[in-house]
Amino acid sequence: MAMSQSKRKRPSREVKMLKPDPRLEEEVFDRQTLFAISKLMKDGNFESLDYPIAKGKEANVFCATTGDGTKVAVKIYRIDTSNFIRMHEYIDGDPRFANISRKRYETLLAWTRKEYSNLKAFHAAGIMVPRPLACLRNIIVMEFFGEGNIAFSTLDQVGSDAPQHDYDFLLAQIKKMYQIKMVHADFSPYNILVTDDGLKILDCAQAVLLAHPRAEEFLARDVENLVRYFRKQGANADFEAAMKYVKDGKPVLRGLEATKYEGARE
Repeated sequence: MAMSQSKRKRPSREVKMLKPDPRLEEEVFDRQTLFAISKLMKDGNFESLDYPIAKGKEANVFCATTGDGTKVAVKIYRIDTSNFIRMHEYIDGDPRFANISRKRYETLLAWTRKEYSNLKAFHAAGIMVPRPLACLRNIIVMEFFGEGNIAFSTLDQVGSDAPQHDYDFLLAQIKKMYQIKMVHADFSPYNILVTDDGLKILDCAQAVLLAHPRAEEFLARDVENLVRYFRKQGANADFEAAMKYVKDGKPVLRGLEATKYEGARE
């Protein structure tokens, strides 16, 4: 488990909350999405949709509250502005989503289901991702990582207090994915959350099975991104050794999982 995020590095509540912006609502709350939100609420997934906490390339993420006061994250993919052409790089070749239409709306719904399926597979394997709770149309409800109702920051925003430990831990996460025959395909400090309970991996929609024709290319890119970032942070990180470790077939070690793994520094 990675070290806790330093209190010193935690941005203020005002910094973490997105400023009110009518466009955030215009981008996601079309008629069909509102119906889907209503259905998720009626099914007990959350009681109130509170406010936006993040805006990504294709989706907005909101903090929501359940009936017992628990906070959950609600990720809503934008129907009109998402880059559905880029999505097909990761959908095409995935046997789970064969024969998906190339129309924008159908692609986006498949993309949402794909992220939910990936989260379920990763979470079941013990990989540090948000626990998926529900999926409907272009919406995913998942575990919320934050203090109170303020989301934790990403690795890119706050950096690492223990670069070698965090590098080893994240490389072990990539190895776990490989062992269940999957690749994240967008591994970067922008998609790693620094929480009080260790590092968590976000944005899993693009993750592919090893059966995907570009899986090896995506794996090499993930490892290279990790090595490049942590080498700058001062960690002992080597691309060839890291790839060897991911593919060596040995189980991920327990406890710290990767702090003293064998073979990766040979």
